[in-house]
Parts: sequence; structure tokens; C-alpha cells
Amino acid sequence: MITEGDKVVVRLTFRGTHKGEFQGIQPTNKEVAWTGIWIYRVADGKFIERWHNYDMHGLMEQLNVS
Repeated sequence: MITEGDKVVVRLTFRGTHKGEFQGIQPTNKEVAWTGIWIYRVADGKFIERWHNYDMHGLMEQLNVS
């Protein structure tokens, strides 16, 4: 996590097993991991804006969909 001024930035790694339908893709039971970055703008101690970005291409490659 990085904070500077009114911004908070977090880089995440998600891990799981594809056991249910996702984006129209039937379950593969494959172990997957993908990353994301969340950016928040804070004012008066509250999150007032957010931006999220995920590596969906990397996830789809792991599911052999790319």
C-alpha cells in the first residue's frame, strides 16, 4: 500500500479455483491467480473516488480463453 497526498494505492493478488461459471466460461477447476491495482482518493477521512484495474487478460490466459 502506498499513500501520498489524498491518494491511496493498493496492489493485490487474488488466488482461487475456478469452480463456477465466470464470464460465460464453464468451471475448469483450475487454480488461478491474477493481480489488480486499486486507487482511492480520500477527503475528510472518506473514500470519495475509486479506480480499479485487474489483469483480466492474464486470468483468461490461465483459463485457456485468450
